[in-house]
Amino acid sequence: MRLGRERRGFDALSLLRSRLAVWRMPHADPAPVLAVSEIENAPDFLRKRQTLAALVAEFGYDVSKVTLSPQKKTFNYLGQSFTSEGQSFPDGRIEIFYDPQMSDARLGCCLAHELQHVRYFAVRHAYRAEKSDGPLHRRFAKYAPELLAAQRGVSIYSNEHWDAWKGDAPPKLFSLELEEGESEPINETIAEVAKALYNWGPDVRINALWKELHDAINEEHAALRSA
Repeated sequence: MRLGRERRGFDALSLLRSRLAVWRMPHADPAPVLAVSEIENAPDFLRKRQTLAALVAEFGYDVSKVTLSPQKKTFNYLGQSFTSEGQSFPDGRIEIFYDPQMSDARLGCCLAHELQHVRYFAVRHAYRAEKSDGPLHRRFAKYAPELLAAQRGVSIYSNEHWDAWKGDAPPKLFSLELEEGESEPINETIAEVAKALYNWGPDVRINALWKELHDAINEEHAALRSA
């Protein structure tokens, strides 16, 4: 099932792993707090869970590894409070956090972003497990830290990660960026490329080097799955 897409482009909705800033109307009455069981049995939650499963199947991914969570996850980043839209894990699990205001199109964009993180994690694991002259090292050697840093990101959100980088040198592809520089500019930029391609289609105007790197990672991920 191909769902309609909202032509959002690269704006502030492209937040941390497709995250959305917390915003409240001044003097607005707080929304009633619902129990988890009430949320899980609400018609909108059940419909969004079915939509998410259909999207996961459309992407060709394991439906059992993606869940719609009724919980909320908030965190502080760059001096602001955010509510997470989704998160992904190196073991392939993806968690999307339920938001009654999330459209089907935004749900698909969030999933595309998180799935790209999963592919990145898998290729990074293989890259770090092989010798320094292995095939992955040879293929990705051209993407030097200085070259990637010179490109910066492809969206407001990914550029925020470049601005937040705290390492002594530019981030390096397949490094443990979060540990080394308190941010993940390369990982997040590649995920934003995936979101753009899903949102706008293959003819989207996007930085050619980042698009090339995104495609190379996906090709290697497909090869790892078929091995």
